[in-house]
Amino acid sequence: MNDRATRQQHPQFIETLDKGIRVLEAFRAGQSSLGLTELAQACDMTKSAAQRFTHTWCELGYLAKDESSRRYSLTHKALELGFLYLNASPLVSRALPALKLIRERCNLTVNLSVLSGHDIVYVLRVPGPNQTFAEMLPGRRMPAWCTSAGRVLLADLPPERVQASLEQVVPTAFTGQTETDKATLLQCIRQAAEQGYSLTQEQVLVGQVGIAAPIRNVHFQVVAAINITAQLSVWPVERVRQELLPLLMDVSQSVIVG
Repeated sequence: MNDRATRQQHPQFIETLDKGIRVLEAFRAGQSSLGLTELAQACDMTKSAAQRFTHTWCELGYLAKDESSRRYSLTHKALELGFLYLNASPLVSRALPALKLIRERCNLTVNLSVLSGHDIVYVLRVPGPNQTFAEMLPGRRMPAWCTSAGRVLLADLPPERVQASLEQVVPTAFTGQTETDKATLLQCIRQAAEQGYSLTQEQVLVGQVGIAAPIRNVHFQVVAAINITAQLSVWPVERVRQELLPLLMDVSQSVIVG
C-alpha cells in the first residue's frame, strides 16, 4: 500500500481536497501546460472531475487557461505558496547564512534539502557560476538514494525505515556510474551514518562530485542537509575531502534548528 492510500484510510482525511492538490501536482513532471485529458489521466480521475477542479483553481488564481489551445498552466500564485513557506521557516532563516558563507569561501553551488518520502526536496539553492537554470530553482525533487544529501538524510532514520524505503524504490541509472544495487546503496547509507557525511561521484550527472553533511535540531535529530556540488575535473575526490569537507562540517554543525 502506498503512502497516499495509507493516508486516505484516516477518518479525517478529505479525499476531495487530495484530488484537487493532485491536479496542481500533475505539473511536477515539468510540462509547462496540460490539457484536460492529460490532467485527468495524470490524476486518475474522470474528465468531468478534472474540469471541475481546473475551473476552481482558475477561479482561485492558481491555474490559467489558454482559450485558444484549451490548455492549463500554473500561475505565479502557486509560487506565492512557496514564498510563504520560505519566509516562515526557522530552518531556512538559520541555514541561509551558512549556505552563503560556504558559497563565498569555495565559489561552488550549495544546497539545502529536506527528506520527502523517498526523495529530497531542494529548499534553498545558492548557485555557483556555471549552474543551469533548473539547478538554480528551489522545490526540485530528486531521489534520495543517489544523492549525497539524500544519503545523509536517510542515514539518520531507523535501519528498518531505510530498508523499507529502498525496497519501495526502483533505482534507475542517471549515468554510467550510478549505483543501483540495493545492498550497495544500503552500505553507502550506513557509511554516511558512521562518517557523518556522504560523498558521491557521478551518481546524477557525469563529471560531478557531491558532498553533504546533516543539519540537526536541538534534540540532535537530522532535519536537513547541506551539500556542495563541484566538477571532478577541478575538484577530484581527495581535494574535496581536504578542502571542502572541513568547511562543510564546520559550518553545518554550527546550524542548530530549534
